[in-house]
Amino acid sequence: MKAKKLSFLLMLIFVLLLSACSGGKETGGNASDPVKEDDPPAKEEEPVEEEETYDLGGRVIRIVNHWDMTPQEGTETGDMAVARWHDIEEKYNVKIEWTVVPWEEKINQLTASILAQEPMGDIIGIDSNQTAQLVQQDYLYALDDLMDVSETKMNQAMKDLGIFNGKLYLFRNEVNESGGMFYNKTMFEQAGLPDPYELQEKGEWTWDAMLDAAKKLTTGSNFGMSGDPNLLAEYSIATNDAKILDTDSGEIVMDSPNAMEGLEFMASLINEHKVVKPNEGSTWDDPRQYFSEGLVGMTQGWVWEAEGRLEAPFDWGYVFWPKGPKASDYSTIVSNTGGMVIPKGVKDPEVVYKIWEDMQLWEIGQDGVIEWFENVLPNEGSIDTATQMLEKINVNYWSAYDLYDAFWGTFGSIGSGEESPSQAIAKVKSEAQARVDAFMGKE
Repeated sequence: MKAKKLSFLLMLIFVLLLSACSGGKETGGNASDPVKEDDPPAKEEEPVEEEETYDLGGRVIRIVNHWDMTPQEGTETGDMAVARWHDIEEKYNVKIEWTVVPWEEKINQLTASILAQEPMGDIIGIDSNQTAQLVQQDYLYALDDLMDVSETKMNQAMKDLGIFNGKLYLFRNEVNESGGMFYNKTMFEQAGLPDPYELQEKGEWTWDAMLDAAKKLTTGSNFGMSGDPNLLAEYSIATNDAKILDTDSGEIVMDSPNAMEGLEFMASLINEHKVVKPNEGSTWDDPRQYFSEGLVGMTQGWVWEAEGRLEAPFDWGYVFWPKGPKASDYSTIVSNTGGMVIPKGVKDPEVVYKIWEDMQLWEIGQDGVIEWFENVLPNEGSIDTATQMLEKINVNYWSAYDLYDAFWGTFGSIGSGEESPSQAIAKVKSEAQARVDAFMGKE
């Protein structure tokens, strides 16, 4: 009996020990299932960078130009601009006002107000000629000195148009530059000539192609081209990978081999081949009138001139100025443009720029410019050309360096045949260089 009790007691102790050893392990589920690991810890969310806020205490921000820039309601874009304006006023606690100052008074008023340390506006609309002059006088803020310009919302073309002495001064919210050639499609078709746009798309719209067309279109009282010798010279230089002035060094370079080749070509159009209709009065009005009257096949021009030609009694198109033998691509010739600047003496200039930038409808981008092209240009080829021009800007603000009227007689004498290009440039170069040196303070 005692042996049975002892045996039972030993068995009970063994069961209890086995149970104790297996305690803490879960036995639910199939024994062959893998043990489930704990879920990984939740990933921490990155902190959202809060937008910087400003409180300018109700300060008035004045935007000045020679035309009224006040946003107007009544269109989808206008409504958006007005709403953005009020949002920005609330965001910065400012009052934004637009002021109109006549073009001929703007620079004098601006200069006087800067010297009095009371700028007439926080943001001023001026052109590149005026900007270059004020930059030399140290009257404007460079955006590079206020911020990292790579973080602005302007694209590269906008920035390129606003650079002077290596820094960004002139800012804008769109690119609408142009500069090319109007051509009479009807005349080209009747003469059995290839369409310039088709040649352009194949990279074959060149000086030689233009000259060939001009010769064949010069018959009877009609001429292949019309033009102002000053513009013909500038375009012939720029489309042969050359410049009138190196604005970085301040050196007159219009006697470089490429530039001289351009001037020689321009002279040959007028004097040797005689394909350019002579101007009888105004070198500005006559070339345009000749084209509008259907007397010439081609003329220089900008897109903003197109609207007045929509009712022309012939079909016409718009292309790049043809490229010279030294050029690798077509280009949009820009020697003057406009934009906005911030005068020295403006308080919190970096915040003023942010206010301007925040007011712009960047989400629309270039849509408004393209829509304008579609409204004023007559065909898809012309619209495509104008759109391409926005990406092929060739900037040379040579005229801003006190050279605006330096070469009028020079190019005219080349065009009339009175002087050869080499004679004419040699005659004027020293004086032109002296003007640039004085402008840049090198004397």
